[in-house]
Amino acid sequence: MSTMMKHKAIEESRKKFLSGIGVPPKTNFVADDFQQAAITNLAQGIDTLVVAPTGSGKTFIAIQAMRDLLSKGQRAIYTTPLKALSNTKFSEFQQTFGPTHSVGLLTGDRKIEGDSDVVIATTEIYRNELYRGHGRYSLVILDEVHYIADPQRGAVWEESIILTPSSSTLLMLSASISNAEEIAAWIEETRNKECRIVQKAQRPVELRYGFLHPKWGVIPLSDDKGPLSPEVAHYYSGVELDMTGTRVAMPRSGAGRHGRGSRSRGARDGRERDGSRRRRR
Repeated sequence: MSTMMKHKAIEESRKKFLSGIGVPPKTNFVADDFQQAAITNLAQGIDTLVVAPTGSGKTFIAIQAMRDLLSKGQRAIYTTPLKALSNTKFSEFQQTFGPTHSVGLLTGDRKIEGDSDVVIATTEIYRNELYRGHGRYSLVILDEVHYIADPQRGAVWEESIILTPSSSTLLMLSASISNAEEIAAWIEETRNKECRIVQKAQRPVELRYGFLHPKWGVIPLSDDKGPLSPEVAHYYSGVELDMTGTRVAMPRSGAGRHGRGSRSRGARDGRERDGSRRRRR
């Protein structure tokens, strides 16, 4: 294939790969069935575990549930596993609920109006508040609840669920829980109240895999010819794994395939130096 034809083929594949990316046209929003089901559960005070792909609108459920509580003069807390994410949600919810309702932030670094109508916090901070006998909220939202399976931090989510008063309603959000029934059963047994599962399997936003090629730029990782595009396969054709077997080791400049040439020359040069030293002796 000539260079011009190759450029044209790559441009066509890139155009197809990037198609549809951008701001969609504005349309009237209609809540999905799983969103409506979760909102209805929460309005009835039923603990709800929502398992849905990223981008499907889990935050919308939380916002609608908080709006319902705020209209009744009650309080809510939204917890996340990361300080950076908590800061982002703090700014987002200030615009969503302010200035009618106050929004606070509790992390290891910042404490802003902790007695607000809506509080954003890291899950560790919320757990610590429960230890002190504080943290009385009508609605407790645990985002990224799949952290409950983390060997180091999972206990924080377990303790948060155990210590949250049964009078509070739990909304738990995740995109990657595979044993929802098992978790919901444990929550019901622990809190002595019903926990309903709301799931959505279909991904609303297509997931595509790309590769940033040093010569061709962004290209699809796979194409119609196979699971690995020819450009990506050619790029990695002269490499091998490092000593750990987990990382790609690029060959040195001038080395042969798989880098064997550089090692052979180095070994040969070493033998020649040893021989010259022996002759001098």
